[in-house]
Amino acid sequence: MKIISHELMNSLTPIRALSQNLLHIVDQEKLEEDDFDDIKSSISTIINRSDHLQVFVENYRKLAMLPTPTKVMTPIKELFDDCLKVMSPILKAENIELVNDIHSSRSIMIDKNQMEQVIINLITNSIYALKEKTEKKMFVSSYTENNRFFISISDNGKGIPSEIQDKVFLPFFTTRKDGAGIGLTLSKNIIEAHGGYLSYQTDEDKTSFVICLI
Repeated sequence: MKIISHELMNSLTPIRALSQNLLHIVDQEKLEEDDFDDIKSSISTIINRSDHLQVFVENYRKLAMLPTPTKVMTPIKELFDDCLKVMSPILKAENIELVNDIHSSRSIMIDKNQMEQVIINLITNSIYALKEKTEKKMFVSSYTENNRFFISISDNGKGIPSEIQDKVFLPFFTTRKDGAGIGLTLSKNIIEAHGGYLSYQTDEDKTSFVICLI
C-alpha cells in the first residue's frame, strides 16, 4: 500500500497543482501569449502523468487478477525450447553464451503459457544483469530432489546488492529505467499459484533464480 500510495501521489499531486494553475489562468480577463504557452505545457504534463497512472493501474491489475493456472502435462524440454526460440535472437545480439543443461525427458503438470512468462521474465532479468560484463554467461538447468522438481536460471552478472535483496519480489520495485517492477512479483505469484515457490541465491560469481515445483 505504501508503494501504491507513493505512485498515485506522484501523479495526482502535479495533476491537481497544474489544474489549479489552469483554472487561475482562464479566470483572467485577458490572456497573453505566455498564458497560452503555460496552458499547452500544463495540459501536456497532465496527459503524460495520466498515461503513467494508466500504465501503473494496468500493471497492478495484472498482479491482482492473475487467472488460475490451467495445468496440462508439458515436456520440460519443449517448454524451454519454446522459450529459448523467443529469446535466442536477443541472447545472440548481446553476445551471451548460453549453457543449456536441460536434458530431462520428463513432463510436468503446469500452465505452459504462464510458465513461459516466468522463464522469459527470468531470462530477461539475466540479460539486464549481464549488460556491463565482458564475458557474459547464462546457465539453464533442471533437476529432481526430494520429490521436488527444480528449474534454475543463472548468470555471472552483477548480482543483487545486499541492500535490495529483501525488495526484489516487491511489486513495482525496480532498478531499471525502463522497468515496471512487476516481472519478479508476477513470476513469484505464478509459481505459488502452481503450488511451488521461487527463490534466488547470489554470490560473487553467480546469481541463480530457482523455481521449485512439488
